[in-house]
Amino acid sequence: MFHRVKVQEFERGLLFRDGRFVRSLDPGSHWVRGEFRLVDVRRRDTLVDVGPVLTRDLVPIGVRLKISYRVRDPEKALLQAFEYRTQLVNDATAAVHRSVTPLPMAELAAEHNRLEETIQDRLALEVVSYGLRVEDVAILQVRFPRALRKKLKRMEVGALP
Repeated sequence: MFHRVKVQEFERGLLFRDGRFVRSLDPGSHWVRGEFRLVDVRRRDTLVDVGPVLTRDLVPIGVRLKISYRVRDPEKALLQAFEYRTQLVNDATAAVHRSVTPLPMAELAAEHNRLEETIQDRLALEVVSYGLRVEDVAILQVRFPRALRKKLKRMEVGALP
């Protein structure tokens, strides 16, 4: 049986018949027979908390990222990954681990911008395989162990006149 579906400008439709992918549908109204899935292709932001990650000098830190991405290929996003949002978070976690582990804790602040670029580059290479495009990665927060935070706070207070 045919039914009418409407695909908005910011969406792409995927048509399935008897469980098989048939074709993509561009924005507009369509008469279709079979199952129909919509994929939003607008830019999205997601927060990812990664931790603990050991630095080169074995200090466990936590990192909070903001990742901006969009679905570039709706067909791959639905067919290549079980849940592409979850896969993005897993790949981001792995990229942070691979990028932070070689650095000593003292260099984290100095290498902040380079670290963001490295994470974005590594993540961009991974997500293209399942139809996403990473547009921006920002490190929002780096969390140190409680004992280290207390020690740094005492050093700040002791340095004040």
